[in-house]
Amino acid sequence: MKYLAASALFLFGLAACAGPGGVSPSGGLMYRVPDSPSVVYVAESSQDINIDAGAMGNMTMTASSTATLAMSFAPGADGIQVTATFEELSASMTQPMGGSLSASESDIEGDLVFSLDEMGRGTLVTLPTTKGSAEQLVSPASFVHEFFPRLPGGAVNPGDTWTDTIKYEVQTADADISSNSVLTYTLVGDTVVDGTTLLHVTYSGKADVVGAGVTEGMEAIQAFSGDVTGMFLWDPARGLMVAGESSQDMDGSVEVPASGMPPFPMTVSGSGTVRLQGG
Repeated sequence: MKYLAASALFLFGLAACAGPGGVSPSGGLMYRVPDSPSVVYVAESSQDINIDAGAMGNMTMTASSTATLAMSFAPGADGIQVTATFEELSASMTQPMGGSLSASESDIEGDLVFSLDEMGRGTLVTLPTTKGSAEQLVSPASFVHEFFPRLPGGAVNPGDTWTDTIKYEVQTADADISSNSVLTYTLVGDTVVDGTTLLHVTYSGKADVVGAGVTEGMEAIQAFSGDVTGMFLWDPARGLMVAGESSQDMDGSVEVPASGMPPFPMTVSGSGTVRLQGG
């Protein structure tokens, strides 16, 4: 049986990493068009998904991706308009009862366009077209909500925290996915990297994800939840993130109701990094 990739690579691999932002003239920590409106990020992610299928044994899926993303930012009617282009992509996933899947930048046509408000809430404008295995391995719509962290929209000092909820639903060719995360961010303070003073922000929280779709003519449901942690380094002078890290450790189950079998326990663990090219 082919299992749904409900935890699509970009759903968690890029989770809660930082993007353009800065301290506004009024002193608040909020999103604005950065001083360098055209940048390139390199994002890497990996995941291990293990299913305890009882008498059938353990089934493991391993997924990984590396993407080079060109981004441009401009003033928009709803805040900042972001245009992201997948310049390079190498994504793959092994399956327990099927061949491996792979995708490249040639499997994504067009740009991802979305808007961000001052708090970092994303609204989709235009999706690129995905084809082949990219329909399972890449979730550009999830990127709109997961790539940029939520900011407080006001002045913060070292030690201050803010909490936000990131909730959205995505429909793909293979599954309907809903995600709900509650994350608490902490401004740790300043750190100096290569002579540049950056802001160090950490975050942690809980995430719940449910994916449902039809495979081999039968509905399959995956549900899992657990811990999300990470950090990012942000250059307030340029209003840009220069590095970010994230990790996830989650438990759940996969169920095929028509099979008459009980749900199989499942674990999902993964990590991701983002860095500003030339940063």
